[in-house]
Amino acid sequence: MKNSLLFTKLNLSVGLLALLVVQSVAQSQSQSTTASAPRVKVGAAVAAAANSPNPSATAKNQSQKTSIGKGPAAVKSSGPAAYWTDLVDIDDDGQIEDNQFLFDAARGILYTYREDNYTCMNGTPENGSVLMGIYTKGNKAGQPAGSGWYMVAVKAGQCGMKNAGTFGCRFDASGKLTQCGTANVNEKSGELEVAIKQ
Repeated sequence: MKNSLLFTKLNLSVGLLALLVVQSVAQSQSQSTTASAPRVKVGAAVAAAANSPNPSATAKNQSQKTSIGKGPAAVKSSGPAAYWTDLVDIDDDGQIEDNQFLFDAARGILYTYREDNYTCMNGTPENGSVLMGIYTKGNKAGQPAGSGWYMVAVKAGQCGMKNAGTFGCRFDASGKLTQCGTANVNEKSGELEVAIKQ
C-alpha cells in the first residue's frame, strides 16, 4: 500500500514538473518571438498622405502600375493605379527616404514601399523591405483615414529570427500600433492578414 502511494505521488510530481517545463519553454518561445518583432515608426506624413493621396509637385516616375514592392513585401492593386516615387520622411526619423507610392482608388488604399531601417523589439537596428498600406477617406474597408498597416520582410538572422519571414502591424489613425504578428498580404483584397502575438 505504501509503495503504491509513493509511486502515485512520484508520478504526480514528475507530471507536474513536465507540465511546468513545457509551459516555461512555450512562454520563453512566445516572449522571444514577440521581443524580436520589428517595429516601424508611423510618422505624421502618413496622415497627410491619407488626406491627399496624390503625387506632390516634386514626385517623379509617374505612371500606371498594378503592383508595388519586392519579393514577399509586395502587393497587387485591384487594377491599373497611379504610381510615383517621392522623397518623404514617412517615419519621422529625420531622414528623407526614397518612397514608392501606388494609390488604389477602388480600395481606398495608398500603398508605399521603401528599403529602410526598422527596429527590433530589443532595440537592434536592421534594414530591409517595408511595405505600408494607408487607408484614405471613403476606403472600401470602412477604416478611419490615416489608419493602416505595415509589413517588413525579415531575413534569416535578423531580429533573432532563425528563418526569413514577414511580420506586420496594424496602426490606428494616430499611428499607434494595435495588432502585430506574423503577416502576409491577401492577394485578392490587398489587405494585411496578421497572426496576432499576445
